[in-house]
Amino acid sequence: MQGIEPKLHTSLTSRIENYRLLIEALEDPESRSSDIMLQISELSSLYEDYLSNKKNLEQSIKNYKVYHENLRKRLTLRYRELKRKTRQK
Repeated sequence: MQGIEPKLHTSLTSRIENYRLLIEALEDPESRSSDIMLQISELSSLYEDYLSNKKNLEQSIKNYKVYHENLRKRLTLRYRELKRKTRQK
């Protein structure tokens, strides 16, 4: 699974900031109402959503690994006990 490179997102956000500054400097009402501003907002929202999901996924993987390891240890102990009992009979 691949993620979004922070460098890629940061690069675009810096271009967005430069774009915003140019619009403010021009004081052009047509530029301010463009759909690109809506897309910029949506992109930021999607990135925040991605970061949240990534954090949740990392936590889920960590929880799974801990649970898996504990279960493996318990199973190994039980398995050995049963094998010993079988040999004793």
